Amino acid sequence: MSSLKTIASALAISVLLCTNIYAQESSFEEVRLKNKIVPLTSSVYKLLEYHEVAGHTRILPLAKPYSKIFILKTLKSIADNDRVTERERDIVNRYISDLSRESNGIQLASGSAKNTYGLIGLGTGAEVRSGVGENSARTLVFSAEPYLAGDIGKNLTFHASLGPSIEKLAPDLFYGSYTKDKQVRFPHEEVGFSYLPYKFSFESMNIRTTVESKIPGYSEITEKIAVGFLYSTELNTSWFDGALQMGINNQRRAWGNDYDNLTLSASARKFPAFEFKLAPLKWLRYSYLLGSLHSGKSLFGAYKSEIYGYDVGALQNNFTLHMLEVEPWDWFLITATAGNVWVKRFEINYMIPFVFSHLSELESGDYDNLTMSLDFTFKVPNFGKIWFSFFNDEFSFIEKGNLLKMPRNRYAWQLGFVNRMSFLPQTLSSFKYSRVTPFAYTHYPETRLSNFNNRPYDMTYSNDGFNLGFYLPPNSGEFNWTLTSFAVNNLTLTMENRFIMHGTNDLASEEVKLIYGDIYRHQYTNPGEDIHQYPLLDFTKDGIYDFTLSSEIRFDYRIRKSPYLDYYRLFGTIGAARTWWKENSSGVTAPAPRNFATISFGVAIDI
Repeated sequence: MSSLKTIASALAISVLLCTNIYAQESSFEEVRLKNKIVPLTSSVYKLLEYHEVAGHTRILPLAKPYSKIFILKTLKSIADNDRVTERERDIVNRYISDLSRESNGIQLASGSAKNTYGLIGLGTGAEVRSGVGENSARTLVFSAEPYLAGDIGKNLTFHASLGPSIEKLAPDLFYGSYTKDKQVRFPHEEVGFSYLPYKFSFESMNIRTTVESKIPGYSEITEKIAVGFLYSTELNTSWFDGALQMGINNQRRAWGNDYDNLTLSASARKFPAFEFKLAPLKWLRYSYLLGSLHSGKSLFGAYKSEIYGYDVGALQNNFTLHMLEVEPWDWFLITATAGNVWVKRFEINYMIPFVFSHLSELESGDYDNLTMSLDFTFKVPNFGKIWFSFFNDEFSFIEKGNLLKMPRNRYAWQLGFVNRMSFLPQTLSSFKYSRVTPFAYTHYPETRLSNFNNRPYDMTYSNDGFNLGFYLPPNSGEFNWTLTSFAVNNLTLTMENRFIMHGTNDLASEEVKLIYGDIYRHQYTNPGEDIHQYPLLDFTKDGIYDFTLSSEIRFDYRIRKSPYLDYYRLFGTIGAARTWWKENSSGVTAPAPRNFATISFGVAIDI
């Protein structure tokens, strides 16, 4: 009799457990817009990394951003982990609650019919940023994004937003800078600066109409307030419990171990792309992207010829990226990536999934800018996560000698370590060193393919003036230590410390075979000359170098007292930096050291 009672009790417990699991899964199945992308600006990604390092989940996929349903399921598995503290579980559950809502934005109208759902709403944001001191300026941004979103059945999610952005942008010191005629030139110095060195970014489309003159233009830096536009589109679907995901969207992406990785970084301008992700097994993932790159400013005249002495070309390219992730053990991930920037043409070879671009080039010919990379990720229990990335632009083994110091070999590498701080509660520490060698990401203007106005094509590894890979120009190095804390409810605090080294030479020098750190200065290969005639690298000594030491504190606070919103955010930064130069034997006059300080504050209603 007691045995029957035991069996009955076990069955009852099993039914209850199954019911709870089903209820949780059912609640996720009922989530609206579950295939919508969660943008990289969300602090949930740092929270996921915190628990990944803590061992509360497997190594997460490197191809970001993720869909809402993927993040929800990952957060649920973390919340169910016995090693998660009650304080940590409470924060995780808050994010589950936020993401379970169909949209956080101001919802104007919604409805459903049969297997469909539709929503009209509004997201908005405002930010004021100012430099402090000499050559300081203000950046003002106010944006409103009406949006249309919804679901068709259980597998397809759509989202589209378009709205105005009223803004006046002031960049950082090095935005658009170059070294010529023995001077380091800063073309936006009269406008002034509101960002720390190498940190300028913006979201709006790169065409604006100034309010005063009513004349549209492609310049993102205007002395007067201008009106631009923001837009975002998504059409995403997932099948087989997320094992197959496909979508067309124009989002910022980060394909690597870090936001600022070597292959495709969050600092790159967003671009429209078709992509799909395949995960047939928990230890095997493949991601594919086919996108369209652009630069409106490059379409007119001999672009930048007054600086470089030649037309760097019109940027009208496609971009293909493949990523294969193999995770044989919970503590180890190896990732192979192949990328290709190629002139817009109907080249099916570069559109085929699963075929790395270097294989396609063997059939199509060398007309394009190909790259490859390898990443190794290790999780060490009670220690943290370590990764090493090697990005290969071009590499030759023909010559003998120190191959890593030959400018002919263009590459980058990154070593990183992430762990939880033992003496600071719920704080993530990330330390990394990144090195980009001279001429990495560069490419000569392509003249062998004709276009609509008989100009060359810009084949650099860039989009709309920003690197696709690491955010610094070639011939750079960076030590970066970042702390991220979730210790206070609804508050994410970040402190980022950087030490940057970057070098180049005079673009007008009669000796062209020098070490340059400029994405538009490719290596010269005149007929009969050997590219190996360039001197070996001597980092920090083979040109004029700028050194920047900076520290910035950022906060992001969610306020949950509104009756109409799940939350809205207050965010801001305060930072300081010092930049100095060492001219070495370059012949370039070193500018006087510069000190910078910035402060910003904003409010946002996320979509």
